[in-house]
Amino acid sequence: MNFNTPLKNNFIVKIVVIVFSIISPFLMICYGELSSLSSYWSTPLQPLFIGSNILTAMLLFNIPKWKLSAILLFLLTCFSVEYYDLLHNIFAVLFFVVNLYPMYTLKKYRIFSLIYLMCVVWSPSLLWIEVHGIIVLCFYHLFVLVSYNKIQKKRKSL
Repeated sequence: MNFNTPLKNNFIVKIVVIVFSIISPFLMICYGELSSLSSYWSTPLQPLFIGSNILTAMLLFNIPKWKLSAILLFLLTCFSVEYYDLLHNIFAVLFFVVNLYPMYTLKKYRIFSLIYLMCVVWSPSLLWIEVHGIIVLCFYHLFVLVSYNKIQKKRKSL
C-alpha cells in the first residue's frame, strides 16, 4: 500500500512540518505547564496538539522504517486522554519506545538515540521528557532530511 501525501517528496513542506513540530510543544507550554503534552487535549490548544501529531504522523508514514511510529502517533491522537486514558497512554509509551529502533539503525546519526534515551534521565517531569524526546526526534529527522537532500542534489548534478 502506497500513500502519496503532500509530504512524500516535498523538501520544503517536510522542513515546515519539522519546525512546526519543534515549536508546538513550546506554544502549548506558553498556555501553562501541564503534566504532559496529552493534557493539552482538554484545553483550547487541542487543535494544535491534534494538528501537530497528524502532520508528524503523515511525515513519518512516508519513511519506511518509521511507519509503526506513524501509526502509533496517529492512534494516540485518535484516542483522547479524556475518554480513553489507558489506551492513549499505551499508544504514547509505545510511540516513544518504538522510535528508538529506526533511530539506532542509521549509524551516521546513532548518537541521537543515546540523546533520546538520556531525556528520561535529564528531564524533571513527564511533560519535559516528552518535549525533549520530540525535540531530539525532530532534529534527527531534520539532519537526515538535509543530508538526504544534499545527496540527491549531488546525484542529479552528475
